[in-house]
Amino acid sequence: MKVIDENIQILTNQIEVWSIQISVLAAKKEAAAATAKQFAQELDELRTKHLIATQQIREIELHQSGMYMWENIGDGG
Repeated sequence: MKVIDENIQILTNQIEVWSIQISVLAAKKEAAAATAKQFAQELDELRTKHLIATQQIREIELHQSGMYMWENIGDGG
């Protein structure tokens, strides 16, 4: 009976260790999920800023090319 009790105690101890490890990993998972959500939000914001800046550059370039074209026409071509 002593061997069975020792085996039960060993398994009980192992279960306790695993329970702690599960809790730690679950907490890490939650923290990582929150961080990933924050990164996704920041990424979306940066992509939006990038798109707006790219559009502004295109508008400026089109405006400049149009003005040069009109200047050339005014000078006789």
